Order: sequence, then structure tokens, then C-alpha cells
Amino acid sequence: MKKQVFILFMILAVFLSACSGEKEEATGKTPVKENERTEEKQDRILEESEKINLEVSEDALLALQPGKLTADLPYEKDTENLKNHENPVTDPSLIEKMPKELDKLAKETEDLEMIKKGLLGLFASPHYKRVIEEAHAYEPQFEEPYLPDPVKSDGKENQQASEKAIILLDASSSMLKQAEGRVKMEIAKDAVKSFAQTIGQSSEVSLVVYGHKGSESDADKAASCSGIEEVYPMGEYSKKEFHQAVGSFESKGWTPLAGAIQKAAEMSSKYEGATTIYIVSDGAETCDGDPVQASKDLAARNSGNTVNIIGFDVDGKTENQLKAVADAGNGEYFKADSPEELKNTIQYEWLPSNMDLAWAFTMAPDGWEMMAERKRAEEYPRKLNTIGRREAKRLLDAAEIMEEKGWISEEEYSELRDWIDNRSSAINDLYHEIYNNNSEKAKTKSEEIRQKVQEWTEKMRALKKQQS
Repeated sequence: MKKQVFILFMILAVFLSACSGEKEEATGKTPVKENERTEEKQDRILEESEKINLEVSEDALLALQPGKLTADLPYEKDTENLKNHENPVTDPSLIEKMPKELDKLAKETEDLEMIKKGLLGLFASPHYKRVIEEAHAYEPQFEEPYLPDPVKSDGKENQQASEKAIILLDASSSMLKQAEGRVKMEIAKDAVKSFAQTIGQSSEVSLVVYGHKGSESDADKAASCSGIEEVYPMGEYSKKEFHQAVGSFESKGWTPLAGAIQKAAEMSSKYEGATTIYIVSDGAETCDGDPVQASKDLAARNSGNTVNIIGFDVDGKTENQLKAVADAGNGEYFKADSPEELKNTIQYEWLPSNMDLAWAFTMAPDGWEMMAERKRAEEYPRKLNTIGRREAKRLLDAAEIMEEKGWISEEEYSELRDWIDNRSSAINDLYHEIYNNNSEKAKTKSEEIRQKVQEWTEKMRALKKQQS
């Protein structure tokens, strides 16, 4: 019996020993696998860091991926303008996250070049690509002057031109359609701004808009048809105020063409001398009025009153009505099927006066306009410089933490600081380079416009000499 118990005891001991061995073996393998996973993760971090280009160039910045800790940095915050002597400040919440990541970086590599790449991998701005692409997309926005070519001139100077001109602009819902990829209303607004600048040299100007009230629904018909408004009061042309007036409304409703002409007639009755009406429209009357009779009544008030119409991208039926309106108003009808035709279609029936030609140079961009355009040209290049400065502060804060923690030596910290300063300076140089290119674009465009005005002035003077 004792022998049997002893044998059972020995079997149990062997069994327990085997189980314990298996457990120890399993327990022993777990740290190994965990270490292997950690090493694999570290290898991936180093591999990503090796792809970073430390060079400061447009290509390198365009390819630079957002930093791990700055990927969600808001664009507005990163590009917020810094005053001349204002130093950027790193977000305290980002400072708190730095030691943990920097400790990992220090354990992964002691190579200073790899540390530089690792720092960019953590703190690089996510907005380089956007600001560089926006900076290169800059185009000057000078207003092209309206320079009429009096091909029908009979030699009369525009001393006979009306001293007062009323522009009636159709802002009905049909102007929301597109022509050559642009909304017709925006095209018409650009053309009217250019035209007003020219006629404003010799006439007082008013802008009346119609069709901009209510909507195209039947319920809004009454409000839309009665919504005729003088948005630029009759007076001397002022570019700033006229542009504000043109930008104060949008296309919406019906087309009260007759009502608009009646409004112009009421206005002209208060003026001494003749009044010239210029109508820009893409549609016929839709408010049950009689625009032909309204035009005839306006012309009857003063033999010098005229109604000129530009039909912009109209169909045959509409064109016939607009022609009849112009005929009834002793004026002319002009057809414009494209944005370029709309811009250039109204032509003077007379030569500019000597006074007009003397002041023609004012149609080219002046010093204030050039200053404003240069400011636009600098907007995104300056943002590039700003995010570079903010990034440099993050990198410097990180380097200081690594030096304080003893993860890099004092000499290595000094070398990192020099690298950060040089990088920031190179980004600043890139900002100046792009801005200078954009500024040159603005200057070239300004000179092109000035040359056009000069050539037009010389042509008009030659025509006047021939006619005399």
C-alpha cells in the first residue's frame, strides 16, 4: 500500500512540475514578444523620420507631412499674424505633451540629424502646402479701364455728351444663369463698373437696379416688380462708393423694365439738360408694363434724352423687344453674346474731349491701388513666414526640454538651436522671394494697363487731329 501511494505521489509531482514548466515557458515568452513589438514600432518611427527632407525649399515644404503633435493645429491659429517685434508662444497643452514623445525620440536615436528629423516629425506645421499654393495662385485684381473705340465717330467731341447718365441694371433671376462658366450678374457688374469709370470722366452718374427684390415666385411678383432702387445717387463718379453700390445687391426676382425706365424718366425731369440712359439687361419685361411706351415718354420729356440698351446673351424674341425700346427712346441697341462683348459693346458716338484725354491717366492704377494690391500679393507669403516662425518656437522649446532632461548634451543643444535659427531664416528668405515675384506681377499688370490707356489716348488725339 505504501508503495502504491509513493508511486502516485511521484506521478503527481512530475505532472505539477511539467505544468509549472509550461507556465514558466509561456511567461518567459511574453516579455520577448512585447519587446519585439516595441522594437518593431520604434523601427517604423525611425523609418518615417528618415523620409523627412531637412532642406528648406518649396518642394521640401510642400512634401513635409504634418507633425504627429501638430496635425490638428488650426489654420487660423497657425497663420495668425505676428506683429513686428512679437515672439510666437507655444501652446501650453502642447508643451505638456512634449516630454513623453521626446523621451521616446531620445531612446530611439542618438544621431543628431535623426533627432532633427524626429523633431520635425513631431512638430512640423500642417499648413505649408496650402499657403505656398495660395501664394503662387495670386493674380492682380486691378480694374480694367473701359476704353471705348469710337469707330462710328463723325469727329464730334463729346462736349455734346449728356452731363448726366443713368445706368439701369437688370438684376432679375435670369441673371443668375451662367455665360462661359461665370454667373451673368457678376459679369454684368464688372462691365458696369468699368463703363461707369469711363463715362464718369465727363458726366455725373447714377446707378438704378431692378429685379433685386423678392423672388421669382408669383407670391413675390408685386414686391419684385415695384422694387426699383437708385443705389448710387446722381453725382460725381467715385470709384469706392460706386463699387460698394454695385456690390450691395444680388439677382432675385422679376423684370420691371418699363418701371425702371419710368423711374429714370422721373429722375431726368429734375435735371437741367439732356440725360442718357444705358440699360444692361438679359430679359424682356415680365411685370406687365410697356417698356416701349415708357421709353417713348422719356424721350418726349427732352429731345436730347436717349435710351441705349445692351442685350446680354438674349434670345430673338427678347432682342426684338429691347430693340424697339431703344428705337422709341432715340437710342441704340447693342448686342453682347459674351462677357468680352458686354464689356466693350457700348461705343461712344463722339470723340473724347481734350479734358477727357488730359485726365485719362487716372483710369490706370494709382499709388493707393498699387499699395492695396501689393498688400494682397503679400498675404500668403507672409503666412508662410508666420507658420515658419511658430514652428521654430516649437522646435526650440523641444530642444530645451531635451537638454534639461539630459537627453542631449549642451553642445548638441547649441547645434540644434543654430539649425532651428537657420531654418527659420531660410523660410523668411523664401517668403521674400515669393512676395517679390507676386509684387512684380502686380507691377507688370499695372504697367500693362497704363500702356493701354496711353495708347488709347494717343489714338484719340490722332483721330481728333485727322477730323480737324
